[in-house]
Amino acid sequence: MSFDCYKVLQLDKQTATLADIKKSYRKLALKFHPDKQPADATEEQKTQANTSFQQLGKAYAVLSDPKRKERYDKTGSMDESQFDDDQKDWTAYFKELWSGVVSEETIEAQKLRYQGSQEEQHDVIKAYKELKGDMNKILSVIECSTAADCVRFEKIIRQAIEEKQVPFFKKLDTTTTVKAQKARLDREAKDEQEFHKDKAQSSSSLAALIQQRNQQRQSKMNSIIDSIETSAKKQGKKRKGPEEDISLPSDEEFMKLQEKLFKKKK
Repeated sequence: MSFDCYKVLQLDKQTATLADIKKSYRKLALKFHPDKQPADATEEQKTQANTSFQQLGKAYAVLSDPKRKERYDKTGSMDESQFDDDQKDWTAYFKELWSGVVSEETIEAQKLRYQGSQEEQHDVIKAYKELKGDMNKILSVIECSTAADCVRFEKIIRQAIEEKQVPFFKKLDTTTTVKAQKARLDREAKDEQEFHKDKAQSSSSLAALIQQRNQQRQSKMNSIIDSIETSAKKQGKKRKGPEEDISLPSDEEFMKLQEKLFKKKK
């Protein structure tokens, strides 16, 4: 399904530069990245975030490439045939694209540049108006924000109210109480705890899988060696010399066995 690449990246077609395209992509991809969604997000919210994330990836893939961008600007066509492979895991593809543009370093640099800036103040006031004063929702849409930013955002908003820039919404009072803030901090701490727990379980599962595969390989190797020994014993019975030793594979034969056992399937 076609969509406006500039609209998806929240850019002006006439003035957007490559730097603007990258900056907007970093900001929005961080917001909609499937792995960055809140633990309490509904399935519908997760699906919507994943759809938005893929659209951002497609839009960025087009606008960040000079030739594709030129063709798109002239024809309005994204050449979606490049995204028609149903067998491809597009979520994984766009995550890989994201990791190539966004890293921990770029996130931290963006956070330092953005927080406390005029741009952030503008975004906070805009979110306050659109979300009718609900601080929970405001914190969920402002880039790089956490529950700890509530006090700072409230100060920005109340100053704007005092200066008659925006109307007062009762929701601001009910979502900035000590109780509401404690609930947010507790929820954030729980999410972080679950994240580290999942990460630890994932690492443990990986270690168990590696161990299991090693055991399977060893078992297979033992089976081959047992087979060779059995064969050697049978041959030994036919020999006249009773003192002849049962022959095990030589180093060269053993290396060939290993090579056969561990060679990659083509």
